[in-house]
Amino acid sequence: MEFLRWLRKSFERVAPPLAGMLPLVGIVLLVIAAGFAVRSWMFARTRVRATATITENVSGFAKEGGVVYTPRFRFRLPGGELVTVQAASGSEEVEFPAGEIVPVLYRVGDPQGAIIATTWRAYEGAIVWGVLGVLVFDLGWGLRVMLGRHAAVAG
Repeated sequence: MEFLRWLRKSFERVAPPLAGMLPLVGIVLLVIAAGFAVRSWMFARTRVRATATITENVSGFAKEGGVVYTPRFRFRLPGGELVTVQAASGSEEVEFPAGEIVPVLYRVGDPQGAIIATTWRAYEGAIVWGVLGVLVFDLGWGLRVMLGRHAAVAG
């Protein structure tokens, strides 16, 4: 029982400053997410788009131990030339099975520098910061609403 009393008093002490601060922190995180989204969009805007087919997943050893699967893909240039590229990074699991069609982006004149441009890969930073911002904002706003109701009942 004593622990519950201590927990309630601690919550009553910490909740008001958190209710005031968390929505602002959430907004800052959303602004950071918007910055990541604009950066990704500007990057994609200046690249040539193509559709590639995953030909295989090359296995290799990770620096930390274990196996990393890096996709190798093939696509056609606007002139009709077929280009095969191995992605710069892989993952511990096969992310794209052989035969899967994926979007790619590359600089004009540098098809060997092509990257797989799925929504997650292109906007990962914006998605993560955005979700975190929404969660922090909602938590702070929920605390504000709860404290307001508690004050109305007490007053």
